[in-house]
Amino acid sequence: MTAVNDLANDVSNMNLQPTSENTVHHDTKKHRRPNRAYHTFDSPNNYSNQNASSPGQPLNLGMHSQVSLNGSSLSTDNPYLQTGNPNNGFTANTSSASASQPTTAHFVPTQRLESQQIMLQRTFMTATDSVPPLCTTQYYAEDQGTADPRLMSLSMYNIPNEEHLRAATKLPVGVTIHPFAKLIPVDSIPLVESTIEQDGPLRCRRCRSYVNAKYQFTYDSKMVCNLCLIKSNVPASQLSPLGMDGLPADARERPELMNGAVDFLVPSTYNISRVDVPVPLHYVFLLDISAFANENKSSLAAIEGIRTSIEHMIEHQPYCKVAIIAFDEWIRFFNIRCDLDQTQEHIINDPKDVFLPINKGLFALPSESMHVIQDVLVKLETYITDESFLHRSQSCYGSALEAAKLALQAATNNQGGKIIACLNTLPTTGHGNLSLTRDNGSKKHLRCEDEFYKKLSQDLLKSWIGLDLFVTSTAFIDLATTAYPVIVTSGQLHHYSNFNINKDEFKFVNDILDSVKNTVGYQGMLKVRCSSGLSVYNYYSESVKNSDEDPVIPVLTRNQTFDVLLKYDDKLTAGTDVYFQAAMLYTDINGVRKVRTINANAAVNSNIVEVFKFVNQDVVSSIMIKDVLATLGDCNFNEIRKNIDRKVIEIFTQYRGLCGGSSGGQLILPDSLKTLPMYMLAFEKSELMKQNKSSSRGNERICDYYKHLLNGASRLSFKLYPQIIPLHESLDEADLMFYDDKSQLLQFVNTESLSVRCGHRQLVNGGCFLIFQGEICYLWLNENTNPMLIRDLLSWDGPISEIDIFGGRLPELESDISTKARNVIQNWQQSTGIDYLPVVLLRPNVDPYYSHVMNQLMCEDQSIESVESYDNYLISLHRHIKENIQKDKYIKIHKSSDDGHENFAQKFVHF
Repeated sequence: MTAVNDLANDVSNMNLQPTSENTVHHDTKKHRRPNRAYHTFDSPNNYSNQNASSPGQPLNLGMHSQVSLNGSSLSTDNPYLQTGNPNNGFTANTSSASASQPTTAHFVPTQRLESQQIMLQRTFMTATDSVPPLCTTQYYAEDQGTADPRLMSLSMYNIPNEEHLRAATKLPVGVTIHPFAKLIPVDSIPLVESTIEQDGPLRCRRCRSYVNAKYQFTYDSKMVCNLCLIKSNVPASQLSPLGMDGLPADARERPELMNGAVDFLVPSTYNISRVDVPVPLHYVFLLDISAFANENKSSLAAIEGIRTSIEHMIEHQPYCKVAIIAFDEWIRFFNIRCDLDQTQEHIINDPKDVFLPINKGLFALPSESMHVIQDVLVKLETYITDESFLHRSQSCYGSALEAAKLALQAATNNQGGKIIACLNTLPTTGHGNLSLTRDNGSKKHLRCEDEFYKKLSQDLLKSWIGLDLFVTSTAFIDLATTAYPVIVTSGQLHHYSNFNINKDEFKFVNDILDSVKNTVGYQGMLKVRCSSGLSVYNYYSESVKNSDEDPVIPVLTRNQTFDVLLKYDDKLTAGTDVYFQAAMLYTDINGVRKVRTINANAAVNSNIVEVFKFVNQDVVSSIMIKDVLATLGDCNFNEIRKNIDRKVIEIFTQYRGLCGGSSGGQLILPDSLKTLPMYMLAFEKSELMKQNKSSSRGNERICDYYKHLLNGASRLSFKLYPQIIPLHESLDEADLMFYDDKSQLLQFVNTESLSVRCGHRQLVNGGCFLIFQGEICYLWLNENTNPMLIRDLLSWDGPISEIDIFGGRLPELESDISTKARNVIQNWQQSTGIDYLPVVLLRPNVDPYYSHVMNQLMCEDQSIESVESYDNYLISLHRHIKENIQKDKYIKIHKSSDDGHENFAQKFVHF
C-alpha cells in the first residue's frame, strides 16, 4: 500500500517547469496580427507540421513522452532533436513529414497555456500546417485553399493506408464539423453567386462534390474532381484560359478556387419546395404561465427575455417574423397585426382539441407591430403578478408545442421555423400529458418512450421546425421525454435548477437572447464526401438515428457541431492525399438559399509512428464520447466505465507495443494523445454517470447527457476539465493581457504559476481563483483571501459572506487585477462563443451549493463513487499496458498482400 502511495505522490509531483527555450517573451504593447512563422527543425516551438504529403522531410521517430512512475521527474523528449527507430523492427516511410506538435506537459492546464503561448506570434496556415492547435486555443488562421480547422477538423492528418493499420491504432478516422464557427480574423465566408440559374454551382458529375481549390482544370475544357478523380465538362459560361500554374486565368477572382470554405448562392432547384419560394425565418415564443412558473417568477424573466430578443431582431433580423403563445391548462394566442392598437387574445380551453383560432395576425414583423407586441407582454406581466387572477397549476406543454407547430406550418406553408419554449411544470393535461410525477429509478435507460413526443419530434423534423427549451423547474419534469424534440431537431436545452429570479434572471434572459442571436439559418441538410476508399459510416445525429443517412437540421446556429465516423471501402495509396468536403445546404434567416462547402485534406501513410504523430486529440475524444452516448443501452454505468478504460488501455497498449520501444518503468504516451486519459476519466466522473438507485432519469442527469451530445469541442473540453486561473499569484505585467490589437490572443507568460490542476489540494488557503466549466465562471475565495485583492477586484471591504456580484459581472475597476480578470473572462467567451458569461461566487462555508459544485469541478480527485484520482488512474493504466505487452495482447502489423481485398469492402465499426 505504501508503494502505491509513493507512486501516486511521484506522479503528483512531476516537474512541470518549462525550459527557457520554450518561453515566449512579450511586452505589454499590443501587436498586429501575427506574422507567418516558418518552421525550422531545430525549434521547439514548431507547433504544427508542414503538409504531411510533402516529400523529402527528415524522418522523426519516437514522438512520445515518458511519464516516470518511479521517480519525481517527468521526462519529455524533444522530437526535433532526436531521431531513430523504435525497437520494434518496423521500417518507417522516409517521405513522412516532421513532427506535428511540440512537447508539452501531460497535464491539461499546462498544455492549454503552452498551446496558447505558442500561437501568439504565428498564424496557422491551412495549406502547410496540419494538426491544429487545441480547441481551447485562440489563434489566427489564413485560408489557403483548405478550410480553417475550426470549421472542420480531422481525427488524423496522416490517414492509415488500410483498415488493418487503422485497427492497429485503435483510433477512429472521423471529422468534426462546426460549419458556422467564429473565426479569427473575423472575416465573413466568401459568397459565390451562381452563374447557372438552373444547374447552380460547378459540381462533379459523378460524386456531386462542389468545385473547390483542389479541383484541377485541363486544356480540353474539363475539370478533374479531387475526390473521385473523374473528369467533368466545364460549362462555357465558366470557361477561362489556363495560366502557367494550371489555374484558370480568373482564379483569383473566384473565391471557390482560392478558399477552403465558401457559400454558394443556389437556384430554386435546391429549394425544399418546388413551388414555394423560401421565406425569412419565423419564430414562435412559447411561454409557460402556469402557477408554479408565476410563483418563482421564471415566467416574468422569460417575458423580459422575449422582449430583449424581439428588440434585437428589429435591428439585426429585420425580415424575421414572430408569434407569441402562452399556456397553462389553456392555450392563448395573440393577434399582433400591425394595424391594431392593442392585441386580441384567443383562448383554447380544451388542450386536446388543438387548432388555430386566427388565420392572419398570429405572426408579424417586430418593426411594424412592436406596439402591439409590447401590449401582449404587458398584459401577460399583469396576469402573472396580479393575484386576483386564477393561476392554473396544470400545464399542457405537449398541446402547446403542437399549436406552435401548426402555427408555423400555416404561416410558412411547411417551410419551417424556430420554437423557443419555456417550461416549468410537468405536463399533466392535453396531449403528451405524463403521469410519472417523480423519478423512482424504475427506468434504467434515457430513451423517450412516449409515443406522442416521438411522433411530434418526427413531425417537427419533417416540417423543418427546431426547438430550444428553457426549463426552470426544480421538480422532476421527465426531460428524457419532454426534451426529446430538442435532441431530434438539434436544438439546445437549458436547465436552471433551483431557479431564483435574483440569481438567475440575467443568465436566463441572455440565454433566450443568444438563442435568437446565434441563429444563422434553417432548412439545413449536411452531406460529407470523401476521397475514393473512404466513406461515411455514421453521423452522430438523433435526426437519423446515428446512421449513415444525411442528417436534417431544421434550424442552424453558430454553436452546432457535428461528428462523423468514417469507414474504409478500399485500400488507400500511401504517399497521396485524401480529401474531405462537408456541404451544408441551408436557407439563411432572410430566406436566401445557400450551400456552405468546407474542404479539408490529409496525407495517406503506411507508417504507424507517423499516424500517431498526426492525431488530433480533440476530435478523437469527441468521437469516443459520442460513440459511448449512442450506445448507452440500459445505462449500466459501471460497465460503461470499464469499457471506456478498456478502450484507453487498448490505444496506449498499441502505441507502446508498436512505437514505444524500450522504456523501463515509464508510462509511454504519444505526444498527440498525452491528455486523453484525463479527459476520458473526467467523462467517467460526469453527472451523467453518477450512480443513483432512486433516480435514473433526473433533471441533472438528462441535462448532462444533452450537454455532452450538443456542446461544441471547446465547451466540451472546458466541461470535462475546467480551467482554473489564480489571481493571487505574482503576475508578470504581460500575464493575462491581450497580445494583439484586436484583443483575441491572451498571454500566459508564467505558465508554471498560472497552471492549476483540478484538485482540492491545488486550491491554496487564502487564494483567489477564476474557474470556468464551459457555462459558468466561478470566483473562488475564502475568509483568508487578501482583503486588498478583494478590494481591487470587487471594490468590497466587508465580510466575504456579504459579497454580491450584481448581474453576474465583475465591476470595471482601474486596478490591474480587475483588468486581467475581465480579460480572462472575455477570452473564455471568445473561445466558446458565449456572449454572456456569469460570474458566480464559490465560497467554502458560505454558499450552500459549494460542496456539490466543487465535486463537479475537481475532476482529478477521486470521486464520491470511488472513481480513481488521475494519479492513481495513470498508475493503473501503466500496469494494464505492461500486462498486455508481456502477454502479447495487441494487434501486430503485418504486410498486407496486394490481392487480399476481403477486408476492404467491409463496414468496419471502430468502437
